[in-house]
Amino acid sequence: MKSEKMRLLGRIAGTVLGVTVCALLATSLAAGGPSPDPVPDVRAIEPAGLGAGAGDFHLLDAQWTTAHIHEKGVVGAVDTGLVVTYLAPKGRNPYSTKDWIGIYPKGKLNKSDRIDWDWVCPNEESRCLAAGAAAVPAGDNGMRSGQTYTVAYWLDGMEESAGSPAATIEYVVPW
Repeated sequence: MKSEKMRLLGRIAGTVLGVTVCALLATSLAAGGPSPDPVPDVRAIEPAGLGAGAGDFHLLDAQWTTAHIHEKGVVGAVDTGLVVTYLAPKGRNPYSTKDWIGIYPKGKLNKSDRIDWDWVCPNEESRCLAAGAAAVPAGDNGMRSGQTYTVAYWLDGMEESAGSPAATIEYVVPW
């Protein structure tokens, strides 16, 4: 029993460490190299053309999480899903601009094929920054083992039919 708990804690710590490393790496790379400060100031990020994106928007990574993500609009509902590391232009607040991230079967960027979605920054507008990690529910809605999915960053509450996403990244379900 004790070793089972330790294994679980190790996995949780590994996931948290992985997300933290991705965020710090993104911050360091976007700022032009390692920061002399022990804690980088994410508000000072200037995207440097890294990741999969157009212009100043980038998705750097998508990682599966088994943490419970509260589903929007459904009281008490939770799901598993992806944690998506993003960079937007300096000063952009994804909460106030209604930016959102959707998950789709590879290349099928339309509403009818969308697996799930969520706001980049669903709450706490004052703490929402131009760089971070967004949790997007996806697990209970049909992601399949070994399949490739497209994760897309949409701007200003835009519908899929109104244009193209600002950034995309491919995600392959690892199990």
